[in-house]
Amino acid sequence: MNNLEPAIPELLKGLSRLFVLPVNAVLSVQAIILNFAWNADHWAVTLLKRIFLYMPAVAIVVGLWCTLFTCYTLIFRGQRLQLLGTVLVLWWDVTRSVWLFWAGMGKFLMVAFGACWGLLRLTVGILIELIREIVELPFVLTGRATASLRQPGVPWIAFLLTVLWAALEAAVFAYILNPTMTEILSDMVGAETHKYLLPVLFVMLFFLISGSFACIHVLVEAIEKKDIKAIIQMGIVEASVMFVEVAFFYRELIDSLTPWIAQQTGWQMGIGQVVFLSSLGWVGIRGMVWFLFARYGTPTLLALIARQRLTNEASPKAASAGSEARLDVVFKKLKSEQQWFKDEAEALLEAAVLPTFQVIATALNFCFVLFLSKPLFSVPFKDLGQAGETKTLLQSLFSLREASLRGAK
Repeated sequence: MNNLEPAIPELLKGLSRLFVLPVNAVLSVQAIILNFAWNADHWAVTLLKRIFLYMPAVAIVVGLWCTLFTCYTLIFRGQRLQLLGTVLVLWWDVTRSVWLFWAGMGKFLMVAFGACWGLLRLTVGILIELIREIVELPFVLTGRATASLRQPGVPWIAFLLTVLWAALEAAVFAYILNPTMTEILSDMVGAETHKYLLPVLFVMLFFLISGSFACIHVLVEAIEKKDIKAIIQMGIVEASVMFVEVAFFYRELIDSLTPWIAQQTGWQMGIGQVVFLSSLGWVGIRGMVWFLFARYGTPTLLALIARQRLTNEASPKAASAGSEARLDVVFKKLKSEQQWFKDEAEALLEAAVLPTFQVIATALNFCFVLFLSKPLFSVPFKDLGQAGETKTLLQSLFSLREASLRGAK
């Protein structure tokens, strides 16, 4: 403007200065307002100013410029008094929108705090429920296991005891036979170390002892059915099994006790006495184990090996129903809070966006009054729906333009 001033005729310089003076005043006021709303001595004050003051300051600056340019164009417009009244009402809207902006920011903080507090309560409630279920789970499972074991059905206790006894007996005899088998293998292959001998020996003895119980089971069934042919066959097989176990397993056990017996009684046992005592030991141990639990666990073991159908357990659905009920507790709680999440998200979004929209809409109304003589938005907004969609705003804008053209005509 200083560069244009010499080109203006002398008669019009006073009038030009009259028009330029308000512009310079608005520029000075704009610099003061924006600088005050943007800068501060402390970073915390600067942050608060930029959050709470800068947007209202921009709206005030836009209102000043639009008001100034509207006053410049009054001589070309119709319905000047109505236009001035509209401008004054817009300044009232600026005051109200700025106040609502600050109040809306406070509302946003309260809504955010309430949402965080509700989310924290929900999270703590779910965690407490999960912890309670985890703590109670071992007791529930133990109670159900004992309840299922007390009910008629598959003799799992006898089955487990049979398997454990076979493993225990295999471990004992594998340890006893390990030196003898090591010496035999060393003589056969010429190697001194056999680090995998003990596990292999344990597996072989486990299946051999389990097979011994299976032979006894088949022999007992043959005797109950009075099948002479099966009794003779299984008697020969059981005698052979007894010979193998007595000769290789129980004999070693009795041989380890022979020095102690000779020291205590002075009786030097020969091979006959050793075999006799070994046979008695085999019969005693097999009889004790058989009548205690093996006669109930061996059929289950054979059924599992043969993939035969076991006796149906009592109410398997009831056991799974309890597990599903524990999981449904958390899912139902989340499902019941689904509407709360939706409502809180909408309230938080509206509280965060609506105050800013109030100020922006007020600033835009000044621009629309400058060009179209009428505001576009009706402030304050009660909800986001009143802000209007783009299509609706364009239709309103076209309506304002046509009304302004008719007014100009």
